[in-house]
Amino acid sequence: MRQLSQRVLAASESQTLSIAARAKQLAREGHDVISLAVGEPDFPTPECARRAAIAAIEEGKTRYTESSGILELRRAVAEKFRTENHLLLASEESVLISCGAKHSIMNALHAICNPGDRVIIIAPYWVSYPAMVTLAGAEPVVIPTSPADNFKLHPERLRDYFDDRLACVIINSPCNPTGVMYTRQELAALADVLAEHECYIISDEIYEKLTYTTRHVSIGSFEQVAHRTITVNGCSKAYAMTGWRIGFMTGPAHVIAQAAKVQSQDTSNPTSIAQYAALAALQHAATDVEHMRLCFEQRRKLLLDLFAAVPAVRALPPDGAFYVWLDIRLLLTEQRTTADIATELLERYYVATVPGEAFGMAGYLRLSFATSDEHIKRAVERVATFLESLNS
Repeated sequence: MRQLSQRVLAASESQTLSIAARAKQLAREGHDVISLAVGEPDFPTPECARRAAIAAIEEGKTRYTESSGILELRRAVAEKFRTENHLLLASEESVLISCGAKHSIMNALHAICNPGDRVIIIAPYWVSYPAMVTLAGAEPVVIPTSPADNFKLHPERLRDYFDDRLACVIINSPCNPTGVMYTRQELAALADVLAEHECYIISDEIYEKLTYTTRHVSIGSFEQVAHRTITVNGCSKAYAMTGWRIGFMTGPAHVIAQAAKVQSQDTSNPTSIAQYAALAALQHAATDVEHMRLCFEQRRKLLLDLFAAVPAVRALPPDGAFYVWLDIRLLLTEQRTTADIATELLERYYVATVPGEAFGMAGYLRLSFATSDEHIKRAVERVATFLESLNS
């Protein structure tokens, strides 16, 4: 029998999705499962977006669109990038609308990567980055960070990884899974070092509107790297539109043109109805976004306060996104891994979390606070009960 694709065989499946599937299965079996695993807002899509989608259906806007997205949405996204992110080169020609931010990143990687190329990923990283790089035919190169550095990459470390094979560096701020954000000064220092190498930069900024302690800054706004930075964003997190599947990006015109070519042969256009919903969200949903952000901020405080009273674990206060990075290293033994703890929490205590191994760093759990206060309280109670069982 002929072999399957080595690239696909080498790529791993998404652990967050597999854990979510197991949690749903347990819930169907009648167990009281509390999921802190999935990165999905629990708020409704803003009314303006819902109404725009209904209107699009009723007005017959259900045909193919331009494969790069409808002109009105590309113009709105370009305006957003210029005014909010200070990406002065963004225009309707240099914006690509895709089926989610993940799709945008895949399009970009396929546009810039050749066999044998390397892509730098900073750990802890979003679970999909290594597999996406592998599927694009390149080699993921992981640079670990440490709690001593607040899980941020020191610019000087980048130089050790510069070579002729380096095609791209992926930066994620606010970060999934840690919630850590780079400050303007830290991004400026990264930009100065990256300016020394002719690699591309993919800046994943999908959580930019959900911030609590630090003002979001786009690395593409720095002049020294603006011409090589691909900035990715979308509607999933900020507008609670995960299922609508609308992402977008901007960057060098020649890169966006090739990414658009990939998309035209891969999926063609994103769903027409979802594009009109996204346009309405960008234009009219600022109040909805701020309400959601304030609710997440309150839940963030609740989760941090509750874990402050739980011994043997430490919760890293996130700057943005809706995750807490829980340090459980004191619980590990030669016989007990982070994945073992996550499995036991799910199978015996019915709390779904994601082990740090999925993000390239053992010893931690990612907990999502995109759920109700009641669920957060009950989940922490169950975690505390589990910890007590380890000492009994």
